[in-house]
Amino acid sequence: MYYGPNGEKLDTKPETLTHLRGNQLTEKDNPVIVFRGKLDKLAAMIMEAQVLGGEKENPAFIRDLQEILVFVRSLLPAEYQGTPLGEFRVLGLSSGELRERSHYPEKYFGYRHLLMDHTMGALSLRLNLLRTVARETELAAVSAFKDETCPGKSRRPDIAEALNRLSSLLYILMFTYLPENYSPSGSAGI
Repeated sequence: MYYGPNGEKLDTKPETLTHLRGNQLTEKDNPVIVFRGKLDKLAAMIMEAQVLGGEKENPAFIRDLQEILVFVRSLLPAEYQGTPLGEFRVLGLSSGELRERSHYPEKYFGYRHLLMDHTMGALSLRLNLLRTVARETELAAVSAFKDETCPGKSRRPDIAEALNRLSSLLYILMFTYLPENYSPSGSAGI
């Protein structure tokens, strides 16, 4: 027995619907389902980036992305089961430390904010691509968990914050994996 989007009982699951939770079905374009799809895409792209790390013979890059992948994979069960994420650390950094380092890269990495350029190398550019997908996933989370009764409020602010900090982490990792001979071609102006 399934329950449709309007609570109706269904004996079989129509191909036009998908599982929201348990036997509760919803339309495939439900914002929560869209968010889950973005999360899947992000995980897939992280694994693909690990392949690039292997091709570039950079085991540290692969290890860093594996820890990030584990973190990303933890978001889906937290969302599905409705459990809070709580405090987290990724690559040894707390939420606050990630925010601080991404806002003040010159203090931590000796570079001002990066102006994206092909001379940054394949690993940093792949991290930038992952960062943009993490941001897309964050926006999908904001949409999926918007509290319709209170504008500006979220039913899952922990997931939105985790994804925001993930994009910060990917940004600061870009500094770590710049080529040794990298010389900035300009400033991002921020």
